[in-house]
Amino acid sequence: MLLGLVFSALFSSAEVAFFSLSGNLSPNDIEESRSDVALKRVLGMLDKPRRLLSTILIGNTVANIISAVMAAVITGQLLVLIDIPDYIVYTIEIIVLTSVIVIMSEITPKILALKNPKGVAKGLSGFLFVFYILLAPIAKSLGSMTAFMEKRLPKPVDKFSSEDLRTIAEVGELQGSLVGDEREIIENVIEFGNTTVREIMTSRVDIIAISTDDTLVDVLKTIRERSVSRMPLYETDLDNIVGIIHTKDLLPFIDKENQSVAINWKSLARKAIYIPPSKKLDDLLRDFQREKTHVAIVVDEYGGTDGIVSMDDVLEEIIGEMHDEYSGQEALFTRRKNGDYIFNAKIDLDDLGDILGVDIVSDDDEYESLGGLIYHILERIPKIDETIEYKGLKITVSVVENNRITKVIVKSPDSSETKVTE
Repeated sequence: MLLGLVFSALFSSAEVAFFSLSGNLSPNDIEESRSDVALKRVLGMLDKPRRLLSTILIGNTVANIISAVMAAVITGQLLVLIDIPDYIVYTIEIIVLTSVIVIMSEITPKILALKNPKGVAKGLSGFLFVFYILLAPIAKSLGSMTAFMEKRLPKPVDKFSSEDLRTIAEVGELQGSLVGDEREIIENVIEFGNTTVREIMTSRVDIIAISTDDTLVDVLKTIRERSVSRMPLYETDLDNIVGIIHTKDLLPFIDKENQSVAINWKSLARKAIYIPPSKKLDDLLRDFQREKTHVAIVVDEYGGTDGIVSMDDVLEEIIGEMHDEYSGQEALFTRRKNGDYIFNAKIDLDDLGDILGVDIVSDDDEYESLGGLIYHILERIPKIDETIEYKGLKITVSVVENNRITKVIVKSPDSSETKVTE
């Protein structure tokens, strides 16, 4: 019985040592194995993990069976010598033998093997190699049967929720394996599939577009003044967009804008694609790839133009704000010495909340920006210097151009108190 327990302990140690070492081998270990016979044996057996595991499990099982049989024999002899009911003796035998096997042949040897897997694996390599050879026919047969069954069972799929992935990213940042920007990109990717076009599009009032009635001089002037790389081309009004003009397509005509010869620049317009504001960004990205374009026109339920969205807008949702060689870099906010903020009315409410440290959530799909929030609350065009209060913030309309809010002053709760009047 004692011999069976010893063999069981050796097999248990070998199981932990070998398979702990399996995924932690370094190039130095490979180099060392050329001159170390024991380590070379270890690596050779690890090359066939299915056969190795079968050998260990067979050996461990046989050792435990031997221990159990010997314990039963000893118990039978005791029953002849002492006058105790059989069921009591067998109950004691089961309790004692189970405790001994678990403690002496399972837990203790495995804990010791975990402390020095490489040393234990090398030390047991000769012992285990004998059984690796002797049990080869049985181990190979079991390995083949296991592989056969594995192919016919559904493969497990590891599923992580968005919260699981977000937690992994946060832990990675705390451990130093990720920097802040990398964690932010991972979180942006997680949210990417749930973000809609409405949340990132340029709204209708902010679209820079050109008309089919414009001359080449007008178009080139718009390009110079507004620094845009792509513009919708419309006929009559913005609800009838007929294509997209790319600035680079007009470069050959820059020196010819004052010539009297007629230039059909409108023929350079590229096909526009039309999408609803509810489309998810991952679907939009596939549309861009399929249509080989970088711009889409967002249309409402009546077919009118609701806004415009570009590939740059989509990419910014993942990697953050970016600018091409034509675009200006207008600041979305500045802060005064007294603590007040001056915001561009186009700033996203989520970004506004992050800057101010206030939870500002849009519960209405009709607006995503600070300007949209003000229109939603007032339900009319505001006057200059008109002030509203929202979630502890004092919001003052600073600039209105062509019935559009462009600049807004926001007094955060932690800034000094000042009296605001309309």
